[in-house]
Amino acid sequence: MEDKRSEHKWVLGATGYVGQLVTHRLFSERKKGNWSGHLITLGQKTILPWIMERTNFHLYPLGAIPLTLFTKYPPDAIYHCARIAGSNDRSRRIAARKGYAANERLISFIKEAQFKIPLVYCSGTLMYGNTVDKVNEDAALFPIAYARAYEYAERPWVKAAETGEMDIRIARPGWILGPDSWFEHFFYKPALRMGKVPIYGDGNQYMSIISVEDCAGQLTHLMERGLPNQSANLYGFEPIKQKDFALLVAQFLETTTMEISASETKNRFGKTVFEALTSSTPVTTKHKEWRSAYKPLHTDLAASVESTIRRLQAKS
Repeated sequence: MEDKRSEHKWVLGATGYVGQLVTHRLFSERKKGNWSGHLITLGQKTILPWIMERTNFHLYPLGAIPLTLFTKYPPDAIYHCARIAGSNDRSRRIAARKGYAANERLISFIKEAQFKIPLVYCSGTLMYGNTVDKVNEDAALFPIAYARAYEYAERPWVKAAETGEMDIRIARPGWILGPDSWFEHFFYKPALRMGKVPIYGDGNQYMSIISVEDCAGQLTHLMERGLPNQSANLYGFEPIKQKDFALLVAQFLETTTMEISASETKNRFGKTVFEALTSSTPVTTKHKEWRSAYKPLHTDLAASVESTIRRLQAKS
């Protein structure tokens, strides 16, 4: 009997914030014997020794991945966590144009393979815009804040998913909670500096939060248990008002909260960050069975917040 070709799972942006957790999860599952084959990882700026040592790592910008890599290691599944970032509005627009071209190029590579390769693309819920009511995957896209630029980069994948000629599964995580993220820069560090946890605007805006570990877990779940061209909102807990979230953080830091007005937030951070911090983005999902089949690592938001704070304290 002829042996089945060894499986190749790819992670683009494998050394990034979410990508490294996806890589770790896939590596762990392979070690447990839940799948066999090669873990092909790609990154550009960040170098993580454990990924270089334990996976088949390649250092390429997203737009320079060679076709020879596709022919040498034909992917059976691709996790795309490699959004090109920018530090301000102008650089984000430039990054979006580069991302668009890079994604179009990747699509041409995948089409040349002449069979459907499932690809999970990690996007975000800011694509839905500012909303009071919880939205599911059928909601129209009205990108705000960072998503205003990044929406352009992901258009090739959205179009490919809509046509059905490829198997593109777009994941939209809410606020991803973990060290070295928005939480550290907009809540934890300001609380250390000012002695109080900030609330941006009136604090009545809703946040849908997911731990970075469960974000990675739900991304792999979407690949393994999702349907072709299924989009999915990723969240770990019921939406929470920002003022209640800030109170939760304050509880573990043994302090109180302080309100930073909308105008002061905008003056301090600019329009893009202002929109991200003050917009309401509560989400739900229409894929109830898919979601209920996932076994979360974090089921208690308070415990997840406390764990994140402890890890930040340990590294400082």
